[in-house]
Amino acid sequence: MTVPLLAQQVDTTATAPIDTSRIQSQGQTSAPPGGQIPENAVEFQSSDSLIIDFSEGKKAFLFGSAQVAHTSGQLNAGEINMDIENSTVEAKTLTPEDTLSRPVLVRESDEIRSNRILFNYKTKKGKFEAAEVQIAEGHLIGSKIKNVSESEVFIKDGIYSTCPPEYLYYYIQAKKMKVVDQDELFFANARLYILDIPYPLIFPFGYVPTDIEQKQSGLLTPTYAFQNQNDRGLGLQNVGWFQYFNDYITGQVDGDIFTSGTFLVNGQVQYRNTDQYNGSIRLSYSKDQGMEPTDPGYTERVNKNLNIQHSQTISPYANLSASINLRTADYYRRNSYNIDDQAETTSRSSISYNYSHPENLYNFSTNARLVQDFSDYSTSIDGPAASFRLKTFSPFSGRSGGDQNWYETINISYNNKLQTRFDYDPIDEDSAEVTFFEALTDRDKYEEATGDIDYIQAGFQQSAGIQIGQVIPSQFLNVSAGINYNEYWYPSTIRQEFNPDSLRIETRKVDGFSTARDFNTSINFSTTIYGVSNQRIGSLQGFRHTLRPSVSFGYRPDFSNEIWGYYRTVQTDTSGNTRKYSIFQDEVFGGPGRGEQRNMSFSINNVFETKIVKRDSTGEVNERNIRLIDNLSLSSSYNFAADSLNLSPLRTSISSSAIDGLRLRASANFSFYQLDSLGREFNRFFIEDGKKLAQLRTFSVTASTSFKGGGRGVEVFTPIYRRRYDPYNQSRFRPIDSRFGLEPIPPVKSPWSFTLDFNYSWNYRFNNSPNESATLRASNISFNLTPKWRFSTDMGYDFVAMEFTPSRFSLSRNLECWDLSFQLSPFGDNQYYFFRLSVNSAQIQSLFQKLPVLKNLERNSSDTGRGYYR
Repeated sequence: MTVPLLAQQVDTTATAPIDTSRIQSQGQTSAPPGGQIPENAVEFQSSDSLIIDFSEGKKAFLFGSAQVAHTSGQLNAGEINMDIENSTVEAKTLTPEDTLSRPVLVRESDEIRSNRILFNYKTKKGKFEAAEVQIAEGHLIGSKIKNVSESEVFIKDGIYSTCPPEYLYYYIQAKKMKVVDQDELFFANARLYILDIPYPLIFPFGYVPTDIEQKQSGLLTPTYAFQNQNDRGLGLQNVGWFQYFNDYITGQVDGDIFTSGTFLVNGQVQYRNTDQYNGSIRLSYSKDQGMEPTDPGYTERVNKNLNIQHSQTISPYANLSASINLRTADYYRRNSYNIDDQAETTSRSSISYNYSHPENLYNFSTNARLVQDFSDYSTSIDGPAASFRLKTFSPFSGRSGGDQNWYETINISYNNKLQTRFDYDPIDEDSAEVTFFEALTDRDKYEEATGDIDYIQAGFQQSAGIQIGQVIPSQFLNVSAGINYNEYWYPSTIRQEFNPDSLRIETRKVDGFSTARDFNTSINFSTTIYGVSNQRIGSLQGFRHTLRPSVSFGYRPDFSNEIWGYYRTVQTDTSGNTRKYSIFQDEVFGGPGRGEQRNMSFSINNVFETKIVKRDSTGEVNERNIRLIDNLSLSSSYNFAADSLNLSPLRTSISSSAIDGLRLRASANFSFYQLDSLGREFNRFFIEDGKKLAQLRTFSVTASTSFKGGGRGVEVFTPIYRRRYDPYNQSRFRPIDSRFGLEPIPPVKSPWSFTLDFNYSWNYRFNNSPNESATLRASNISFNLTPKWRFSTDMGYDFVAMEFTPSRFSLSRNLECWDLSFQLSPFGDNQYYFFRLSVNSAQIQSLFQKLPVLKNLERNSSDTGRGYYR
């Protein structure tokens, strides 16, 4: 029964209760003049009865699934009392256990459940007892709640949690709470409870943003860690603070600390302006130490790291990028848990600028690169460098289709490069007194530390080429030819002299502009041959063999001939023996090559295909083409100008993916020449002695496959009873439960996946056992142990060393409103484990773990709570 309140204006002198049957018959048709219900009208209904009493004001009493609706909210309860004159409604449960008649006030998307509700629908103020309030995905429970305005709510003895009321794994309990605009929660005299255990801290006051639509700063969630090293032990990682400045820049300070006193501090600033530029600056400092300075073997090591990343789009045709990585030698080995990082012995930095002409007529780029090699403590700088490339053009091109004359296939190309280089390789390596920066800025110190006269090298190279795409018109044979020309400009050359006193060859630099030129020519022949067989083997019907042989001839003159002037002769000993050397051999591009080249190179590539034909039960034929062998190749070359060892090794490889999900690849190299007593090749073939055609020098095979399954994932559904069904608790059912023990068990269809990689390599060693390596790596193994327990791992085994390779195991559990994860690395030198317990609610994550996705910026963390940038 639904009755608009304004339709019930009856005689106010009446004292007897109104016949509800009469209202029931009239309520469906009563309406104010004009037939329209006013916007501020109060509508009410009940399933049992309705009594309106005018003896003491205007009051209405609703019984049985009662409902009162107004623009300020809707009240549902088993029984509702209305005071029409004062615009108030009141509802309460008969007993606290009576959940069916419990009052519920619905305002927009929010619900308040309480044992007693008193609400004024005009002022929008109310009082609540033992109420539950849901705000911004969180839940509030209070013994008394007072709604003083539309935007302010006061709570007494309040409990706040993002967990649902039936799973309060953690909550904040306070004597007083206040909610403002449904997105800010203030509290006083509060305590944090985890699993109903009070946390030993009391907060005199506090603030929780219950709505994280706005970007916010907050604490990072730390990870409990253990590392099996004397200078580590137990510790916490990722302890710090995330600072949101605006949508374009954020900052973060985090660190690790261990019981031994070892610590790591990171500071990072990240910035981004969409479609224009983005980048980050990260500075790290770590100090490793033992337990006490008086302990035996006490050590103290400091490591530093500076990482700068920047990418910028200057225009649609130009961009700038920079990646700067400067660190001490042991930084990754001490502070990274990534296997590849720990094995890295170099650090690389680069900066580059690229420009392309709007019509692609030319490209220009400039760059600089720095490489630190910690294995020998050397440092090199390549750059500043610049390159310019013209678009390849065809001067005689006429027809775009059909047969072309040979001169129409002529293409001309041109490019040049300017290059500088600085190599710092100190003689004393890690004990050198001259630093890299001092050597870069002072030539005398550079020569003192390295004993080298090649301070900063510079050079300019320009290259031009002419290619003819089709020399001989033919449908079956492709014949192409080309000539390449290179020119080198250098500011200096070298001279070598034999010193009879020291019996050494001494090198000196001769300053002065010098040039060199070289060229080479080539002609190539290639074709494609098809072989077809209609033979049928099982479901395989028909085979096709594609053979692509190619032969090329190349020529380059001997630029060490004295007519070119690029090589000179130097005495090597007191006996008068001599050798040739290039006056450009220490320059940045080198110089023209030594020795005449008259090479014939040949290669054969093979592809084997077939067709799988199957017929289903309806007689329909299904066909599918597959490649049995993706590629089988053989290649070698023969130099007619060489005085010995003319034939180069035979290189072979094969690859196949004929078996679904399995990728196979193998390669091998063979030598045709015998070895002398020192293991060096000399000019005599194996076949000349009738022993064998060639000797295997290297062999490798790799196989990889991936598997996955488990249907659509874990499917967990709610049974017909409540979420946690207790068959011994019959309070909700009749005396005998006819479905006792028949609750359905949720089926588990856990998605699982893993990748297997097998690698085997074999290398020949003269008069020694060959070098062998055989590893099986299982990576990305992931599956669910139960609907909420998930296991993942990466592990491997070395069959030659008979030991496990560094492996990692991870176990995670969904705890309704918490996430638990455990990581373990039990093998190798770097053994550790991590434990992490974090809230998965977005509200609390914004305070204790993660910032939500920003307009331009995102915050990323590694599995250990810390990310590294290379």
